[in-house]
Amino acid sequence: MRARIVLLVMILWAPPLIAGGLSPDLKKWPASPEAYFLTSAERAEWKKVSTDDQAKELVARYWAERAPELPQILQERIAVADKYFSRGKTRGSETLRGKVIILFGPPSGMRQRAGDSRMGAAAETDRASVTSGVADPHSNVGPGARGLSHSEQDAIFTIGYDDAHSPKAIGKAFQVGIRMRMKEVATDPDDLDAKFEAVAKASRVRAGS
Repeated sequence: MRARIVLLVMILWAPPLIAGGLSPDLKKWPASPEAYFLTSAERAEWKKVSTDDQAKELVARYWAERAPELPQILQERIAVADKYFSRGKTRGSETLRGKVIILFGPPSGMRQRAGDSRMGAAAETDRASVTSGVADPHSNVGPGARGLSHSEQDAIFTIGYDDAHSPKAIGKAFQVGIRMRMKEVATDPDDLDAKFEAVAKASRVRAGS
């Protein structure tokens, strides 16, 4: 009998709790490609959000503290990531490779190696092929994007940034290694997270941080 009473109380209280929570779109927003430029401090704030009004306030502040051209840049980079990196039902902008392109911008080169990976015409004779040269003027992803294909099982995907393409917040050439298996995993996650954070902080041009 007591168990039934407890269950009844839980049922009666459930609707108000659900009604007071975040709406689905706002609940998912911090994980969306549009929110990739959130800093770790801003993400910590999101964990304390419990209402739509609070969430909307943080979203508004996110855009207000960043350059007015960021929405357009995001739109272009998300479109490119979706075009070249989508796999099945997963949008390219929601993959780790897409996040790299969206946060860091057009790279100077990309490479796939191991397994049956392929990239561009050169991959027909070279399993460890590298794309380089002049970037496609109609692409916001960088050199070689049009040569990408999706035979990527058990491969290492490397995205390179030379001094000219490296974000100012990082300021030097670097590479991002991503292992392609059931899911994409960074080969050096701590270093990549530090670079993500540096670029996210630098994006807050109106916050003075």
